[in-house]
Amino acid sequence: MGQIIEVKSTKLNKTIIFDLNRSVSGQEGMTFHNISEASLIPDVSGQLALKLFQETNDIDTIFIQSNIVTVNFNRNLGSDISEVEETLKNFFVFYGEEE
Repeated sequence: MGQIIEVKSTKLNKTIIFDLNRSVSGQEGMTFHNISEASLIPDVSGQLALKLFQETNDIDTIFIQSNIVTVNFNRNLGSDISEVEETLKNFFVFYGEEE
């Protein structure tokens, strides 16, 4: 149940900008520096940042504003951003495929 989010990405060295086809926060941007900060914010942007921190290693900061998610990594990931894209795509999917 839920819809998959369409994600377009732009890579700039250690920073990747994800452009989503729907908003996940308001117009005021929020920056998350670690998993502790993300866990204190109960809204959608806090939940998304928490999930990204939990499922992806090497994240330095996450900035979320409307439909843009900017992730700064500790190292250059090259083209290996599939883990982050999958987390973003499936964020609003509540029940996966039944086995």
